[in-house]
Amino acid sequence: MKKSLIAMAVLAASGAAMAQSSVTLFGVLDLGYENVKTQAGRISGISPSANNSSRLGFKGTEDLGGGLAASFHLEAALNPANGTGSSGTSANNQSTTTLAGGLTFNRRSTLSLSGNFGELRIGRDYVPSFWNTAIFDPFGANSVGATLANYTLNGGTGVRASNSIGYFLPGNLGGFYGQGMYAFGNRANTETAAGYTGTVNTQDNGRYIGLRAGYAQGPIDVAAAYGKTNFAAGTQSVALGNTTLTHGNTANFNLGGSYDFGVAKAMGTITNQKYEDVAAAGVNKTIKGWSVGVNAPVGAGNVLAQYSAVKLDGAKADKWSFGYTYNLSKRTAVYGIFARVGNSGGSSLAANSFSSGNIGFVPGAVNTNQSSTGFGVGLRTSF
Repeated sequence: MKKSLIAMAVLAASGAAMAQSSVTLFGVLDLGYENVKTQAGRISGISPSANNSSRLGFKGTEDLGGGLAASFHLEAALNPANGTGSSGTSANNQSTTTLAGGLTFNRRSTLSLSGNFGELRIGRDYVPSFWNTAIFDPFGANSVGATLANYTLNGGTGVRASNSIGYFLPGNLGGFYGQGMYAFGNRANTETAAGYTGTVNTQDNGRYIGLRAGYAQGPIDVAAAYGKTNFAAGTQSVALGNTTLTHGNTANFNLGGSYDFGVAKAMGTITNQKYEDVAAAGVNKTIKGWSVGVNAPVGAGNVLAQYSAVKLDGAKADKWSFGYTYNLSKRTAVYGIFARVGNSGGSSLAANSFSSGNIGFVPGAVNTNQSSTGFGVGLRTSF
């Protein structure tokens, strides 16, 4: 009898623990045919993540009582075209990254504590200044259709930051939402690198601070975001088509919004990306961009369309994007996307996919001031 009571007590305790905790396996697999043409040539083949980012993830929550909960989130980017991890990661938020190949939890790797106060999150996560150009893009910052402003982001913290501490407002503020983030570069105060004026101290390289605030109620959703990353002058570089900018600090301010009319959701963004100390100390450059788009449900699918543009000094690129997603079920869809990029004033951007692990484009100076086209068709499922 005593053994039976002990066994029952153990099972009851185990059941209570399981009721207070949960662990979920999730993921997305997205593959399709992609074809990108520039004046320099053409590249085509199987490319991932045009409709949704391919990923594998684990997440879990533990109820701590008193309204508190602890949680973790591990999410790895995948390239199912060849079975590798994709997009690599940036350990200390520099513009150069660890190359893709092995499986890393590069999309997100966080530990959180949440309650009535909101959520405190630590680890590698999306930066606040990226969200508007993804959420208010009908193509969700994926595929050849993605808004052009995403192609000109700083590579170190344009999308995500490592070594970060983030805070999210609670979700009961009558539609108001917001987040803040501070990310460390994790560098010693003795670190140096070659800059414009010789050897410079780089202890602050990779340090990011960002904020995002918005309001979503009924059909309307609007938000503003700002992010800045510290880099010593002349120690970082970003590729813009056939042009590479060597620079220092970067900043990104953007506005985004959408309105759901029922028959269609209209959305748009305005972006202002600043690069300091471009090519020489004291020379600042600003990339200005904007987009307008629509997502219209039609039958079992959605029609997507967008116009986006970016401008740096006299150089300008614009893109027309069109797509259709047909939902075979709640988890599975087929899709087709087409985009055309035009360049002028020395610009040379291409219509390649913004998706992680994409096949890229054919580089070459011959594409300067010329057009580029890209299209993709594919299949996506989630679990």
